[in-house]
Amino acid sequence: MRYKSKWYWRLTENLILILMTIFTITPIYILISNSFKKTLDIKKMPPDLIFTPTLANFQKIFELDNFGKYFTNSLIIAVSTMVITITLGSLAAYGMKLFKSNIGQKLSNIMLLGKLVPTITILIPLYIMFNRVGITGTYFGPILAHSATTLPFITWLLASFIRNIPNELLEAATVMGCSRVKAFFLVIFPLLKPAVASAVILTMQFSWNELMYALQLTNLKTYTLTVGIAKYAGAVSVEWGKCSAAATITIIPIILIGFFMQKYLVTGITAGAVKG
Repeated sequence: MRYKSKWYWRLTENLILILMTIFTITPIYILISNSFKKTLDIKKMPPDLIFTPTLANFQKIFELDNFGKYFTNSLIIAVSTMVITITLGSLAAYGMKLFKSNIGQKLSNIMLLGKLVPTITILIPLYIMFNRVGITGTYFGPILAHSATTLPFITWLLASFIRNIPNELLEAATVMGCSRVKAFFLVIFPLLKPAVASAVILTMQFSWNELMYALQLTNLKTYTLTVGIAKYAGAVSVEWGKCSAAATITIIPIILIGFFMQKYLVTGITAGAVKG
């Protein structure tokens, strides 16, 4: 009886996993398949599972819509945001570690509140400030906006790791003649690989997929991938072929980053949540 019960639950778990996998993969399959279909094939109901693929949609977005420039813009903004956020967040988290009282933990928790502020509430003030400074339509606008949005959460994430690093390591580094800054780069930062990997993925994902800031703070020369995709959705119709091809190209870098760094992502999030 006990064996049958175990067999029953094992089968149920496998069925649930299969259903969840199908539910997750189906939208991605539809997106990728539509990118290789003609417009008439995309609009067929029910859709054809077997069709003649075409690269026309990809050719159109690169040759006619300058999609390669959008990809470059997104890459510059996302990588710059990641570097700024990781650098400032790790240094801020390290500074909280050096506080003798529990003020560091309170500050990291207070900074997390910045992640809860909706983007739309600070978009207009940011646009006014950036416009007066003259950085709207440049890379600096979305980079600063993305960094300001992600920095509180990344600081909280890294602080939860640094807080659990034994003080004896810092004391040993001090005895060896290291300054506070040198001890951070030689002792603390190498221990933060899981947390930094998690921060890299989360920051890149946010900046890569963000639309609202990019739509308001960029222009024709600095449009990102999300803005380029949004252009295909008109008031009357949607260019499904171009939209699917552009979205397919957009998701590839983030999927690759997540695939190669997934073990660090899981370790970073779970350890940060438990230890913090």
